[in-house]
Amino acid sequence: PDNEDRRSTSSWTVTVNKAPTVVRAGAQNSVALSTTEAESAAATSCAQDMLSQMRLLESIGLRVKKPMKLFCDNAGACELFNNWNVTGRTRHVATKLAFIRELKEEGTISIHWLSGELMPSDLGTKNLARPVFERHTQFYTGRDDLMRYGGANPQEG
Repeated sequence: PDNEDRRSTSSWTVTVNKAPTVVRAGAQNSVALSTTEAESAAATSCAQDMLSQMRLLESIGLRVKKPMKLFCDNAGACELFNNWNVTGRTRHVATKLAFIRELKEEGTISIHWLSGELMPSDLGTKNLARPVFERHTQFYTGRDDLMRYGGANPQEG
């Protein structure tokens, strides 16, 4: 969080055919009460961008493979997205969780955990060690072997 206003910084990337098409980073609109809330806000915004890209592609007659994969580097948030239980500790994020869960249940997206070291969008939110920084910048500048790793899970390549 920013020390002055305590808003979390979020970053995400949407890819089409493993190439980044939407890249966003910045302070969230409100103060998150927990890291789970901050992650759910970022995931919700990312899902909205994913839906926008999907609708654009479908409007020009292209098919989009579903479910689209949404990667999250917070294991707790991933568990909440994939589980319909809301407890007193997570009730404050229930609306965002419901949005993500509905997209998941209808088969539009799937939620997956991915280590922060493998998450290119961490470039927008963290100070990274040089090897990780260089790997992520190469992804965004197109100087990596894009077809192998493309911003999703490099291990799936």
